[in-house]
Amino acid sequence: MKQIILFLFILLVNTFGVFAQESNQIAVQGTSEIKVMPDQVMLTVSLSKKAMKTAEVTAALNKKAKQVTKALEKSGVKGYEMTADNYFVNVNRIYIKGTTKDSGYVASQNLSILVKDTGEDLVKIIQALHEATDLGFQMEYRLSDEVKKTYREKLLQLAIADAKRKADIIAASLNLSRVSVHKINYQSGSSIEPVVYRAESMRMKASDQYTPPTLSPDEQTLTDQINMVFTFEM
Repeated sequence: MKQIILFLFILLVNTFGVFAQESNQIAVQGTSEIKVMPDQVMLTVSLSKKAMKTAEVTAALNKKAKQVTKALEKSGVKGYEMTADNYFVNVNRIYIKGTTKDSGYVASQNLSILVKDTGEDLVKIIQALHEATDLGFQMEYRLSDEVKKTYREKLLQLAIADAKRKADIIAASLNLSRVSVHKINYQSGSSIEPVVYRAESMRMKASDQYTPPTLSPDEQTLTDQINMVFTFEM
């Protein structure tokens, strides 16, 4: 009987000790933020052609895509990458007064041009696209993976320092002592992907008067966060 009572007493002491330890904790979230100038631009060129036959509309779209390729080559810029996607050929269905009429086909495609220079090379490519053909394109500034990787370690260091600073403020305000790290929860960066700050739609005929654009990109924001738990003594 004494052994059972002793066992229960030890169990209660151990349980109370666990609860006491868990209650003497400070849980904080550390955050970090760094503003960086973008080093890349993605130009998305939207191509579209209409014709009465699928072979004709496909040939017309391919011709327009070749015009873009020649324009890029003419610009003299070497530091870019072009990919083609979202190729569609659909029936050209016209709606008139509640009725529909099929009139040939519509072919469309997107050309994505990644320019690895936000200065002179970008201006040359934009100028070449404007002079080549009547088309529309969208422009968005980006950060390359290489740039984001260079700031990843610094972001984490700043987030950890922010978490420790918050824990120290709480401990000092409540007269707590012996504050130490108990638990860390980090998942490789919560929102390190920057939000594209700007997207412009541009359209101009090749015969129009053209003046090179003045481009002034804003800084983009990289963020990170970490959750840390600190223990303390009263």
